[in-house]
Amino acid sequence: MMMIRYEIGIVETRNVIKTILDTYGYDFSDYALTSLKRRLEDVIINNGLKDADGLIYRLQNNKDYFDHFLREITSETTEMFRDPSLWRSLREEIIPDIVRGSGKLKIWIGSFDSGEDLYSLCITLKEMNLLGEATIFTSVISDTVTKKIQSGRIDMKQIETNEANYTRYNGAKQYSNYVTQTGTIASFDTTLINDVSFLKQNPFFNNAPGGIKLLLFRNQMIYFNQVLQDKVLNTISNSLVPGGYLVLGAKETLENTNSSNKFTVVNDGEKIYKKKTG
Repeated sequence: MMMIRYEIGIVETRNVIKTILDTYGYDFSDYALTSLKRRLEDVIINNGLKDADGLIYRLQNNKDYFDHFLREITSETTEMFRDPSLWRSLREEIIPDIVRGSGKLKIWIGSFDSGEDLYSLCITLKEMNLLGEATIFTSVISDTVTKKIQSGRIDMKQIETNEANYTRYNGAKQYSNYVTQTGTIASFDTTLINDVSFLKQNPFFNNAPGGIKLLLFRNQMIYFNQVLQDKVLNTISNSLVPGGYLVLGAKETLENTNSSNKFTVVNDGEKIYKKKTG
């Protein structure tokens, strides 16, 4: 007998949002409602809860659970070197242009990363002999995510996809150079991220770093409504130096946002923008 998927209603969704705001001070009211409802449904099902009231009860009465909830509810990268042509553009055009300028090479992965973009970036820089020259920040939503990234552990189901993407990226070595596999356990070379600064942030990127020359903010805005898009874009654009680069996800754009006049399009196919200097 086929199970009927639990569906959360709009009123229940707003009750969950209010609970999170009242209990933890995190405001999800400007997240796109359709995608948020779907994620809340997944959380309820995956945690063996009956309904939204069960989730609300757990959020109110189990403060340790909230860290886990944040990881489940926010979008994360799913594979290394996702969109290999973008990573080739970064290696061959964008990063060399930044390096030709003056000042420190400061890079921020502003979207909530689960390690894949970070390790992809560090491998790219290492193969360009720039890893030791760069200051790297990465945003994380919870301590659980930080520990997962720092452990280097890889989901075995992702290895084949990761390796295929690295091959399409035309990496200088073999993917296996960066991965240790023992039985059913695989791990990245964690020395790649020794000097990375982890920024634990709320969904509005309240403590954004400054002086950034390259900002990867991929596949995040599709989960925001217009109000939150404009709010976050204003924050992250202020983090970029004039002439700094912003990279969005393949399905995202600065068109029809309040920040569109602050940037010029460098590569529309790869969604690479450059902050205006004037």
